[in-house]
Amino acid sequence: MTKRVTKPIKYTAEFVSSELSAMIEEIKANPEIIYIGQLFDNRVYSRQRFSEWLDKFKDNGGISDAIKKIEDMLETRAAVGGMTGKLNPTVTIFHLKNNYKWVDRSEIDTKHTGEVTFINDLPRPK
Repeated sequence: MTKRVTKPIKYTAEFVSSELSAMIEEIKANPEIIYIGQLFDNRVYSRQRFSEWLDKFKDNGGISDAIKKIEDMLETRAAVGGMTGKLNPTVTIFHLKNNYKWVDRSEIDTKHTGEVTFINDLPRPK
């Protein structure tokens, strides 16, 4: 009989929850953090893990809420930084459009209902 060796699961819900809490505290403590990649500079895992956790723990309310909170905090920081001139407005607009799906236009559905459909209305800074 062959003994199977299995790799232990490193990214448990408890581990991920703890890491996300630490990231939230890091963002709160360091106003210079504006891009999610900065949170992974001193961690032993890559930025890709964050995306994997979002998918793996989508049914875990605490983890999905923490991920959303991190994304919201960084989105708000970028938007406010761009509007106040702390960040380069052009780069900030590029960042918000590509990473947070911001748009600067609306589209009109003339083929079906003729109603105006707003595509991802720009959120107001918090």
